[in-house]
Amino acid sequence: MDVQSHEDLRLARALDQLSVYFYAIRVPFTVADLYRKAYGEVWEEMPGALWLEFLSEDPYVRLGRDEFYSLMTIFETLHRAGLVKLLDVIAAETERLGIDMGVMKPGHYIGRPSKHNDEQNDS
Repeated sequence: MDVQSHEDLRLARALDQLSVYFYAIRVPFTVADLYRKAYGEVWEEMPGALWLEFLSEDPYVRLGRDEFYSLMTIFETLHRAGLVKLLDVIAAETERLGIDMGVMKPGHYIGRPSKHNDEQNDS
């Protein structure tokens, strides 16, 4: 794996974290499957795609499993990397399985969703 920058490492860790999450909830697809579905024949040209099979072998990437992360931090990283189509496919495929991943509408992957009682807590 050839991680060139801090942003590359952040993306690699987010993809690895997402892979771990998918394994834990036992979905019938991998992150690579979703890249292929999102980007078709050019999926390997997308950020992070060529690293997918090597992520778990890289000790610097695996260290990301020990830092705090959530689906929101993973999705924010994917969004910053320009992988919006991948986020859309994650949302569609998990919804199809009845899994609420918290992926919001396209373009709204960053920020905390508001809660009903936020206004009451502010007073």
